[in-house]
Amino acid sequence: MSVPVIEARSIIKSFGGVRAVDDVTVTVSPGEIHAVVGENGAGKSTLMRILAGVETADSGDVQVDGIAIENSAKSSIDAGISLVHQELSLVPEMTVAENIFLGAFPTAGGWTKTREMKKVAADTLREIGVEVDLDERISRLSVALRQFVEIARAIARNPKVLILDEPTASLTPAETNYLLEMLQRLAGKGLAIIYISHRIPEVFKICNSVTILRDGKLVLSDSIESLTP
Repeated sequence: MSVPVIEARSIIKSFGGVRAVDDVTVTVSPGEIHAVVGENGAGKSTLMRILAGVETADSGDVQVDGIAIENSAKSSIDAGISLVHQELSLVPEMTVAENIFLGAFPTAGGWTKTREMKKVAADTLREIGVEVDLDERISRLSVALRQFVEIARAIARNPKVLILDEPTASLTPAETNYLLEMLQRLAGKGLAIIYISHRIPEVFKICNSVTILRDGKLVLSDSIESLTP
């Protein structure tokens, strides 16, 4: 078995005395698509926010390539963890290229290096197989294209781990299939993907392994091959 690229060990997180995540350990290897499933309130999104440094764990740690990282969004990004939230965080009146580099514009002498920004944005969209006008405003795009731009924004950071929280919730079946194929291509290039979904057929279609949570606790973590829907 390959060495994990990310490992969350014995994570505990409480809110107001309620254990949202209760001693959960998850490991994901390069090229693996790892599903995290469970009912609403199972602790899935909280656990993912801890991996991304958005929430601080009460105890436990997160390691990338065997090295523990500080619990902050910057440390997680620097370590190669990118989280695509269920609620998209794009700026509607900014362009596609600007949104891909939101908060990280390439600059020189205080000026944005627009040509470089557009080149990298175009390369990133090409990598995920999406065609969209770089100068188009986000407000004019379909929900699916906004979702793909959000993923492109995450991929532009050259992550080692991509976390997606219910990415197909607002997509049509055709758009969903396109997204699933995209994720399989990215995993084929060695990217570790953590995939949160309520849609069990999607999990069995693209995931290699699964972690099941219930009431914040780890029920099991196993390969998809050993399980049934």
